[in-house]
Formats: sequence, C-alpha cells, structure tokens
Amino acid sequence: MLTPEPYFQKHPLRPHKKQEVTVKMKKAILLLLPFAGLLWVPLYNRHDPVLFGFPFFYWYQFAWVPVTSVLIWMAWKTDRQS
Repeated sequence: MLTPEPYFQKHPLRPHKKQEVTVKMKKAILLLLPFAGLLWVPLYNRHDPVLFGFPFFYWYQFAWVPVTSVLIWMAWKTDRQS
C-alpha cells in the first residue's frame, strides 16, 4: 500500500527560504544602483571631461539610461530563474 506524502513537505521545485532572500537582495541591489548613481549629484556635478561636446553632467546621466535598462533586465532574469 502506498503512503501519501505529508502535507507539510516542501515542493521540490520551490527554492529554500534562504535562497529566496538572496534573490530578493540581488534584485534590490540591481534596482537601487541607478538611484544611488543618479541621486548623488555631487558625484557628477562638473563640466569635465567632455564627450562629443557634452559636459560630464549631461552624458553621465544619459549613460545611465542603457545601464538602467540592463540592470532591470538582469533583475527580471534573476527573478525568473529562482
């Protein structure tokens, strides 16, 4: 006679609690990097170096647009793989 599995047994495909916390921390760090990089204005509040005629103040902010897109994609992939 077969015995049923206990109700409280964890699903084998579900990650452990510690693994879930680690994934959430990775996502939080990936999503907070653009905020830290752009909200700390004294970091990039200067004119030099100039790139293609644009002062550092402008091209630094513009460079965060594709970087932020990649970071959001990485956070999404991290969530899907967990």
